[in-house]
Order: sequence, then structure tokens, then C-alpha cells
Amino acid sequence: MEVLTRLCEEIIKLNPTQKSFLKHSQENLSPQEWKMFCAYVEFCLSRNISLPYLASCYDLIVKDTFTEQIFFKRHGKYRFQKYAQVAESVYHNPEYMEKYMYGLALSTFLWPNHLSMHRFFLECIPANTKGHYLEVGPGHGFYFTQAAQVSSYQSFTGVDISATSVAMTQAILASGCLGKISNTEILHNDFLQWQPERKYECVVMAEVLEHVEQPEQFLEKIYQVTNISGKSFITTCINAPAIDHIYLYEDLMQLQQQVKQVGFNIERELVVPYSGLSLEQSMKQKLPVNVAMLLAK
Repeated sequence: MEVLTRLCEEIIKLNPTQKSFLKHSQENLSPQEWKMFCAYVEFCLSRNISLPYLASCYDLIVKDTFTEQIFFKRHGKYRFQKYAQVAESVYHNPEYMEKYMYGLALSTFLWPNHLSMHRFFLECIPANTKGHYLEVGPGHGFYFTQAAQVSSYQSFTGVDISATSVAMTQAILASGCLGKISNTEILHNDFLQWQPERKYECVVMAEVLEHVEQPEQFLEKIYQVTNISGKSFITTCINAPAIDHIYLYEDLMQLQQQVKQVGFNIERELVVPYSGLSLEQSMKQKLPVNVAMLLAK
């Protein structure tokens, strides 16, 4: 617990406005979530990643997001609409990408909306289903390692376009900080170009659709690689600007229609409005809304 207190103190040094927010965030964590959060921070420390550096990663996410929210409010659109406009500055920039991924990993526990999505993810991953698991864009690797811990799949494959993300996921798997995991493979590849040798009983694609120009192509591809009896889990966001968000979902129906058009049925759905507001209020004010879906064929 002490290590998390020290981390929050470092964050507050950089951004004092986060003090009450972080206090509330910590109070919202269950004992098991505290344990996982501590394990992740200890993993970072074991790799000589200091608490001040982790705090700067989190602060980067907070301030970059705030900057993009101002732009979105003024212009009614995301700053960029093309992958090429963000690829070099984000995905192929190891220094920025590393900080971005560490910051996002911390937000899994410190942002209520991200914590809600993570809880829903763990609810949706079956404990006893056999077969093979695929994750598109594992990023910092936290969802990937969690899935391997709570499920009974025989193999776990991740595909990510960022070499930095691939290295980070491989590192957390090798560390064993969240438990020993076997039969894993993390591939550095463009998912749309990648040709798998099998279909999968579970396909996860968290926080990817808003980062691509044509999300329908990604939905079609995960439909193709999911077994007829398998499940797919996706998350994305509506009216949620960030430095590398290029596809703007303006309402929930737009996303639902895309999912259904490729052939999926929505089995379960979680919609997380802006903190303190209803979905209707969030949509009216064009404030960020997070969405997670469990899909079946």
C-alpha cells in the first residue's frame, strides 16, 4: 500500500489539482484491485522505473487529454483524422509511447471509467472455456496478463503494431509479477495484414477502434478470426478526444450499427457516461463516454 501512497504523492507534486481525485480513486479500489495495482507498480520498480517517472507518465496522459478536450470543444472534431498524422509521433516514437503506455496502465486503476471497463472485462472472460485467446493491441499488456490468469485457454496470442507495446507486454509476461503464464506469443504486426493459422475462442480488442481510420475493417477481421462458438470483447469511446484518437464515434447507435453490420450480436454491453452525469447529459454536452461490448456470432 505504501508504494501507491508514494506514487500518488509524486503525481500531486506535478499536478496538485489531482489530489482529491486520486483520494477518491483509491477509495474506490477493492482489496484485490489494490493488490494488482501494487504488483504492477512493484514490477515497474523492479525494472528501475522510478516513482517520479511513473508519475510523469500519468501526468502526460492527464495533460495531453485535457489539451485535446479543449481542442474538441472548440472545433467539434478530433485534432487528427489520419493514422499517418499520429504514427510517427506516437506509435513509432519509443520514448513517448513508453510513457503513454505506463500512464494508461496506471489509469486502469486511477480513472473510474477505466476501472469500470476493467471490471467488466474480468466479468466477461470465462473461467473454464478451452481453446485459444487472441488480443489485438495488447498495449501495456495488463488485460492480456489478466486474461491469462483468470481463464483456461490453451494459448494466448497478442498482435500489436507498436514495437514498444510488444516489448512492454513481453516484459510483464516474463516478470511473473502477476503470476506465471505459459503458452504466450506477442507478435509485432499490423492486424489487418496478419494471417493467423487458426480461429480463436476469444478475441479481445480494447481501445483500438478510435485509433484507426476504418474501424469497420477491424470489426470484420475479428469476426473472421473468431470461432463460430467464440466470443469477442471490444471497448471504445464516444466524444473522447486524445492525442492519437482519429475516429470519432458521435453516439452509441453508430457503434452498435457497425458491430451488427459485420454479423455480431451484442450479448452484453457496458456504457460508462462522464463521471457524475447521465448518458443523456453526457451526449448532449459531448462529453466522453466509454463503451464495452461482449459479442457473439
